[in-house]
Amino acid sequence: MINEPKNMRPHVVILGAGASVAAFPQGDASGKKLPTMDNLIEVVGLRPILDDSAVDYHNQNFEELYSQLYEKEPNSTLIRTIENTIRNYFEGLQLPEEPTLYDHLMLSLRPKDIVATFNWDPFLHDVWERHRYTVPVPEVHLHGNVRIACCIEHQVQGENGMYCPHCDEKMTPSRLLYPVAIKNYADLFINKQWEMIESCLRSAFTLTIFGYGAPETDKEAFELMTKAWKGKSPRELETMEIIDTKEKQYLMERWKPFIPTFHCMHSKDFYKSGIAHFPRRSCEGLYVPTVLGKFAEPFLTPKEMNFKELMSWLEPLIEAERLMAKEA
Repeated sequence: MINEPKNMRPHVVILGAGASVAAFPQGDASGKKLPTMDNLIEVVGLRPILDDSAVDYHNQNFEELYSQLYEKEPNSTLIRTIENTIRNYFEGLQLPEEPTLYDHLMLSLRPKDIVATFNWDPFLHDVWERHRYTVPVPEVHLHGNVRIACCIEHQVQGENGMYCPHCDEKMTPSRLLYPVAIKNYADLFINKQWEMIESCLRSAFTLTIFGYGAPETDKEAFELMTKAWKGKSPRELETMEIIDTKEKQYLMERWKPFIPTFHCMHSKDFYKSGIAHFPRRSCEGLYVPTVLGKFAEPFLTPKEMNFKELMSWLEPLIEAERLMAKEA
């Protein structure tokens, strides 16, 4: 498989907060902790802000709490302070210089594949930027991102701080927070991102869900993904994979609409997943045993290598892909 890649349909990878936590267990380059929705109020420093406004936030889901505050007074100083505090914290996160799990993930995929994230943190985009000229893999931000901005009028996307090449106006940072009641993905930037991932899901060969729990506050997102995944077929034969620390039985029940015949692999560790076992050949790693009935010998992602060693190790895989493209 290393020397004989196949021209296969995309591998779609969807990331949730659990993926970033797994990728950066010690925090960012300076040890700054990566928050989840469960500890966001504490980690980003919202507690004193909410206390000063006499807001009862105990035992509440943050998104639901934000929605309640937004519905009461959407243009309040409190809402702006919450939004700015969250954005400033995430904008300040810095990618470590050494290879991370996200580097291994992106380098293990090919330009035909795509990674979509629900996360606000900058790490996926920063890794994409680090490798964009050597192994470009498309990225999609389904809930906005602190590194991404856009010009709505001209439908142009770029990095935060960039100017639109058409009107020379500074692009608008993508929105991060949406009240649950109006999280209908009607925002033009978010809508464009969803169009991309839905198109890829319809044509995907396989799907990996990494650290995304599909909470009730994302009910519409779950429905959109399910509809797109089954857009061209009922997916009765396809195999998908879930990378999550939760138990398999719970996950099978949670993702039942995606896996009607329970053709699903489960791993609690990215480095034990199909992507890590067959880097840049993840679809072939499924196709060979399930369709051709042959044994597929894994060749694991070497997670201890530095960038120079890692790129040298990957070069035969990438060169085989170049040859395949020339012969096509």
